[in-house]
Amino acid sequence: MEIRKSFLLLFAFILIFSHSIFSSEKNRKKDSSIAEQDGKIAGNVQNVNHSDDANIAVEDEDAEENWQFLEWEEEEPEFVLNYEVIVECLNESKKQYFELRRLKTESNVTKIQINPLLEPGFYRYKIITYNLIGLAEVESDWFEFEIKKAFRPEINDISSAVSRSSTIFLEEMNNGIFNISGKNLFKVRESPDDTVFTSYVLESQKKLNPIHLVPKILEYDNRYRHLKIQFDINELETGTYNLVATDASGLKSMLDKKNEITVKFKKRFDFDVSGGYTCPVILYDNTINEYLGSKIWPLSLAARMSFIPFKESFGYFGLGFAGSYTRMAASFAGYDIEGKLITGHVLAVYQIPIRKRIKNSAHTRHVMTLELHGGAGITAFSELKFLFPHGIESPVLNSTNLSVLAGGAVQLYLSNRLYSEVALDYISAFISDMAFGMIEPQLSIGWQF
Repeated sequence: MEIRKSFLLLFAFILIFSHSIFSSEKNRKKDSSIAEQDGKIAGNVQNVNHSDDANIAVEDEDAEENWQFLEWEEEEPEFVLNYEVIVECLNESKKQYFELRRLKTESNVTKIQINPLLEPGFYRYKIITYNLIGLAEVESDWFEFEIKKAFRPEINDISSAVSRSSTIFLEEMNNGIFNISGKNLFKVRESPDDTVFTSYVLESQKKLNPIHLVPKILEYDNRYRHLKIQFDINELETGTYNLVATDASGLKSMLDKKNEITVKFKKRFDFDVSGGYTCPVILYDNTINEYLGSKIWPLSLAARMSFIPFKESFGYFGLGFAGSYTRMAASFAGYDIEGKLITGHVLAVYQIPIRKRIKNSAHTRHVMTLELHGGAGITAFSELKFLFPHGIESPVLNSTNLSVLAGGAVQLYLSNRLYSEVALDYISAFISDMAFGMIEPQLSIGWQF
């Protein structure tokens, strides 16, 4: 029985050893072919932020997590226990390599980070493959690589080419061009082989739905200290932004006031008040026309006010109130009818201001505002009564009804604050015993506070 066990163990060892020799030959061929594909590094050195022929060595905890990785390929990982990586450094004065460190993977994973990180210089490495019984089986050729120093970008100033300031007012004209000054402001990456480059992005400080805008680079400085960039001004919403520069290694410029852009309106909010003439025209039903003999009521006044606290580049939003007063009166054979029609509605308001550039200036003048509004309120018939000869009067009719309003307006600015307004509103009231709908054309004068 002991002889049989010894024989089985010897047979298993011969099989494993034979497979090791076969795998060794295959891996030698594989490593040789990889070396032929790419002269220096053959794709075996990987750096997340650089092309394969360069790594980075600078102290920065966040960026270092992605630095100095070696990665290779393995055709039959199921027959590999682990790998050993030998890294040697070049002594430039003696023109000789000396062993710097040995690294081992914990499994057959084909990727390892050099830790601690290497300093800038010239290096080479080779990989030793260990088979399933822990014997060194394949030793690759030496592959040379270079560690380059990384330079943290710095942005010391940013200003609009038009306003010479880091603050942009959306009421003013702006071409979206900014002048940047700082250090290590390299060119953007132009090809996969670039190892020194910088990316630029404008990031909003909003926590919800942050905006990231990539600028168009208009001009570089040969000393990499100045930069001219451009954004689409229509993509800049109100808020505060930081221009972030990131070098090839992942080092980022600091977030501070020096690289901050503020986009806002000169006036935080608007308050508009207007008043003028209106002439209600009753569209339906025919009840008013039957009893009072008319659908048009010219003895009327209208007033409107709007509070606009929310301003964006695509329009302004706010709340408003619209009211009207109409004197209703009619005379017939034997009696008269008189009363009042009063409306009042709370509105949601949307405005689009239109500005015109002042000649030879970046400043603009507010020439017009287009407005849409709508809301709910009341339509009331007040003190409506019949008047008969000899001072006889019918009981007074008062009726207050829920109603809705929808309309629009155009404000033509005569100065920066004074404007004339043309508006048209449609009102529909919910009255139990009749359908009621009318339009109110309006002509008013207003002032923006």
